Amino acid sequence: NMSKFQQQASHLKKRTDGWMVGCKTFSFGVVSLLLGCLASSFYFVNTAVWNRIENNIPAQGCVQLTAEENVSAQEEGPSWPGISKEELGHALVHKGATFVKDARRLLLSDLDEFLEVYSKRPDPINLCGIRINHAYALYVTIKALKPTAIVESGVNAGVSTYIMRAAAPDAKIFPIDPLAKPICNQNERWIDTKNSVYYTGDNFKDVGDINWKAHMEKGEIDPDRTLVFLDDHLPVFDRLPVLMKHGFRHVILEDNYKKGEGATPGDKGGWTPKQMFHRVDADSTYLWNNMIKYAEFPPIVPSIVSKESKERRKPAGGFMHSTDKNIDIVAPILRPDIDENDKEVYEKICKNLGVDPSLKDKNSYMQLMNYNQISYFELIPMAPRLRGANWLAST
Repeated sequence: NMSKFQQQASHLKKRTDGWMVGCKTFSFGVVSLLLGCLASSFYFVNTAVWNRIENNIPAQGCVQLTAEENVSAQEEGPSWPGISKEELGHALVHKGATFVKDARRLLLSDLDEFLEVYSKRPDPINLCGIRINHAYALYVTIKALKPTAIVESGVNAGVSTYIMRAAAPDAKIFPIDPLAKPICNQNERWIDTKNSVYYTGDNFKDVGDINWKAHMEKGEIDPDRTLVFLDDHLPVFDRLPVLMKHGFRHVILEDNYKKGEGATPGDKGGWTPKQMFHRVDADSTYLWNNMIKYAEFPPIVPSIVSKESKERRKPAGGFMHSTDKNIDIVAPILRPDIDENDKEVYEKICKNLGVDPSLKDKNSYMQLMNYNQISYFELIPMAPRLRGANWLAST
C-alpha cells in the first residue's frame, strides 16, 4: 500500500544497504575509507527520510501526498484507499460521531433478523428502487433512532415503505409520491395498511405543501423524533429549508450521487451533500455549518468481489464497479476478498438472496453492487420563533 514516494524511498534504502555491505567488503586503501564514509552518511540521511515516511512526518519543503494520490489496490490488504476527512473540499467526508460507525457490529448482530425481513420484500428485484445495501442502511437507521414518525419522499414500488414498517412497527409513516403506480414496469405498489397517511397519486402533496402543523396538533408527528427519507431525485440542498422550517432534523438520503454523476438533472446539478462537500464555496459552507452530523453508510462488500462480472461501469453512477479506486467510498462492512470469516458471512447473505457470490450474472451484480453513498445526517432546525414566521413570503 505504498505511494510512489514510499516505493522510491524503499528502493533507495535497499540500494544503500547494499552499498554498506560493499564498503565493508572492500577494506583496503583510502578509497575504501572514503567510500565507506560517503555510503554511511548517505545511509543515515536515507534512514531519517525513511523514518519520516513510516511515521507520516512531513519534511520541510516536501509535499504530503493526498488520499487521492496514495491509492492502494483492494486485494493488497485490509487497508482502504478512502480516507474520510472532517472538513470540506474532499471526495469523502464525515462530521461528528454517529451510529453509522457501528455498521459492522449491527450487521453481524442483527443479520438473521434483517435477512428474514429482506427475503420477504414485496418486489425481489425492485429494478428502480432500493436493494440490499440501501435497505440495510435504512433498516439500521430506524433501529438506531427509533423514530415515532417517518416521512418518505419517493415511494415507487413500496419496498422502502415495507422496510420502514418492518423496522418500526408502530411508527406513523407518510409516503409521498406524485405517481399512483411504480415506474420501470414494476408490480403494483406495496401499501402499508397499518398506520400510514399517503400523499400519492391524486392525493399528492409535496413535502413543503403538507400541513405538518395540523399533523403535529393531532399528535401524529413530533419533528424531533421524525426521520425523513429522501428518495425523490430532486436537488437535495433545495429541499432542506422546508425540513428545517418544520423542525425536522434527522434525514437519510438514498441517492447521494458523487460529483458528475446522477440519473436526472436534479441529481447531476451538484446539490447532493456528497457533491457539495467535495468543493468549498458559500453554499457548501452553509450546509456544513448547519449540519450537526453527517455520515455515509458503508457498502456491505467491496466492489472487487464483482471482478468476474461483465457489467460495464454505469456513467450515471449508482453502482460500484470492480475497477473503482475507492478513494471516495467508505470502507465496506465485510472484506470477503481477504478475510475467511467475512467470506462465510458474505456467502450466507448470497445464499439467502439466491445470488451467485461471484456476481457473474446481471441480477446478482445489481443486487450487491447497487450503492449510491446513502447517507444519514442531522440538521440544525430553525428556532421555534422562526418556524412560525412566514419568512418564505417575505421580501
